[in-house]
Amino acid sequence: MRRRLSLFLLAVLLCSFPLNAWAEEVMTKKSSEDDEKPYTGLRAAFPAEENEAQKVLLSFIGDVTLGCNEVDHTNARSLDSYVAANGMEYPFARVRYILEQDDLTVANMEGTLHSDTSGLTAKTKKAYNFRADPSFVEILKLGSIEAVSMGNNHSSDYGEPGFTETVAVLEENGIGWFGNTDYSAKYWVYEHESGVKIGFVNAYVSFWGYNNGENIPAINATIQACKDEGVDVLIAMIHAGVEYNTRHDSNQERFAQFFINRGADIVIGSHTHRLQGAALQDGVPVFYSLGNFVFGGNFKFYNPKRNKYIKYTAILQCALSFDENGDYLGCRFNIIPCRLGEDREVNQYQPFPATDADATAAIKELQFDTNKYWRLNDWTENIGAMQEFIPAVQRK
Repeated sequence: MRRRLSLFLLAVLLCSFPLNAWAEEVMTKKSSEDDEKPYTGLRAAFPAEENEAQKVLLSFIGDVTLGCNEVDHTNARSLDSYVAANGMEYPFARVRYILEQDDLTVANMEGTLHSDTSGLTAKTKKAYNFRADPSFVEILKLGSIEAVSMGNNHSSDYGEPGFTETVAVLEENGIGWFGNTDYSAKYWVYEHESGVKIGFVNAYVSFWGYNNGENIPAINATIQACKDEGVDVLIAMIHAGVEYNTRHDSNQERFAQFFINRGADIVIGSHTHRLQGAALQDGVPVFYSLGNFVFGGNFKFYNPKRNKYIKYTAILQCALSFDENGDYLGCRFNIIPCRLGEDREVNQYQPFPATDADATAAIKELQFDTNKYWRLNDWTENIGAMQEFIPAVQRK
């Protein structure tokens, strides 16, 4: 019996060795600073628009989840382990130089920055409760992330204690945040050095659509308060859709329309964990989902609905144009395709810019769900997929 047990333990050790050795090799592998970097002149790639006197460049990225389930924090495959091995700069190391070229980078932040498990109760416990140590806010700072949306289905994973600490940590570290949630009704205004003001509002579809619409007055009040600040452009970020679907649904369209009817000039979506398409709704550009970006919630990129692995994400750049009076003229988008990681299956929590066949495939994935009347322009080396100028909607 003792010999049989010894042989069993030896077999376990031998089977686990390659995985552990591989994980250590992957986690300590860093991209060389000497590697040629694509997309180094992105601001200059945007043409000057007619009557344009001022351009403000924004970048949007999809889901950023720095936490994981409680049982996964010590797992060798977790984001915690990768950061412990490589430092806080690791997750955004290969895209930071792109995000530094804009005036403002905005991410959808799913999960909490919470120092303990307070707030994790029978009421809040679910299949996935994401918590990161508050020190992980440094990842956002080192990644050149200046603001985050919080209106999503994971910002309240640890109830009010988790949400309250999260937003306190963000504020203490100079990161703007906004969102209508169970614990907040907050907009955020970015003021460019030129004096242009850009307002941000955000909510998630269950908060908006459930409970007989009882939360709609709170969202309306937040939108109006933002507009009362005298913003020149209003951007709504929505969290909606069916996870892993390759196409957006009517709920996403209705939710986007809700904000458009209240003055949104641009709508950016998240939640589905994969890229979805774009459309013009009443002349307003809508991107339904930017997918995952740095997503610490899963060890793999697996899409259970299609029995496939998800490879792509994107940095969505948006150049806002203003005339000499500061009036908004419209916007032009540039899509910078990215790979979620070097490995096809295993999440290494380090997206990087895609090139060649990968870049073309990512744009094709976006086009698959894009309104048939909006033909996305193709990807161009070192620029991205630069789209046509979209004039501002003229409202009374």
